[in-house]
Amino acid sequence: MSQKSFCDINANYTTFAVRKQIFMKAKIYTLLFSLWLPLTATALETTNDSTKTKEKHPMFISLKGEYGTAIKTNDYLKETGKLGYSSLSLRYGFSPKKHSWGNNAYRLPYAGVGLSMHHTEDDAFGHPFTLYLFQGSEVASIFKWMSLFYEIQLGYSANWGHYDRFRQPKNITIGSGENVYVGGNMYLKFLLSKHWDLNLGAGFCHFSNGANMMPNKGMNIVTPFMEVAYKFNETQKRPDTAFVKPERTNKIDHQIIATLSSRQKYYSVIGTGLSTQYVNHKHRVYGLSYARLFVPSYKYKWGPSLDFLYDESSQAYATRDFNPTDGKEYDNVHLGDPIKRFSMGLSLKGEVKMSFLTYFANLGYDIIHYNDYDARLYEIIGVKCDLTPNLFCMFGIRATRFSRAQFFCWSLGYTLKQ
Repeated sequence: MSQKSFCDINANYTTFAVRKQIFMKAKIYTLLFSLWLPLTATALETTNDSTKTKEKHPMFISLKGEYGTAIKTNDYLKETGKLGYSSLSLRYGFSPKKHSWGNNAYRLPYAGVGLSMHHTEDDAFGHPFTLYLFQGSEVASIFKWMSLFYEIQLGYSANWGHYDRFRQPKNITIGSGENVYVGGNMYLKFLLSKHWDLNLGAGFCHFSNGANMMPNKGMNIVTPFMEVAYKFNETQKRPDTAFVKPERTNKIDHQIIATLSSRQKYYSVIGTGLSTQYVNHKHRVYGLSYARLFVPSYKYKWGPSLDFLYDESSQAYATRDFNPTDGKEYDNVHLGDPIKRFSMGLSLKGEVKMSFLTYFANLGYDIIHYNDYDARLYEIIGVKCDLTPNLFCMFGIRATRFSRAQFFCWSLGYTLKQ
């Protein structure tokens, strides 16, 4: 057996780690940039030409403090009991102009970018930070001076203390120094004055690398928060004129979506000679899907989707083997039958269009399925942004059993309208 057939983790760890960090950062920055473009483009739109020179976009800067606790979702957090969490965020946001049709259609929408510094009770998690985009809008107006709002966040988090088989072998919560951040909250907005707002609420956030690096148990956090915001330009209000819904030009969308990703998996240590189930080996994942979506409203669409997947991790296994060339042992990953790397699933897909971005979800079942590591039932949830009237990009995460992440979905799609 040649030396090239073995996976020498120790000898190539530094080079691999550097390449992984560069590749991960490039994907995350590309995602944030692609999402930021439609946010700013939408905010600059207005449907009243006569007000373009008179109106200014409402903007705000804010300081947000959170103090919460991690949920005991894995053995490490249960064992240590160190669950305390706090963060401080500096945020900038903007809204459409008062007479923009979207300001009324989506109930005072806003979007922006935030930078958070996190602190955890457990020093093993280091000193992470998060750069994220956010989007929200009003749920209900309670009084003139108080309203209920929601918000969703998506971003890139780094500088985490993470699992290391030598230095932190028990830290299975965070498996990599770089993670994706997903969060959401509900809060009450109090209008203190023309320029000042006070927001009080609670949220939930999740840090995970989406099985890009094992282990990947992830961290789930519940966070009550308080935010003080200073507003520029006019106070955002819904226009007094009646809202006119946009004309619907099509009833059915045909979506073709291509996905490119990679993943890791857990390997059995029984009878394989492995000292750990975490073998640092990435498997390629390619996907192609076709969705026929009904468009009953400008706000949402739904329909069936046929999903094809090539997953290199299907039926792959690893062993600890002796290399006679240099007399050393290496972790060796063996791929399964090429035919059994393919799967085909049927899912129900839904999209909800918000003022700046679109959220989507799939619930599906693999009809053709060979991967014993994953269940047939799968879920995909993520965000979509339109690059042109027909071309769009998507970012999401695919999971099984509503809990185990399979991989991140980096997708590009095209819509044919009927």
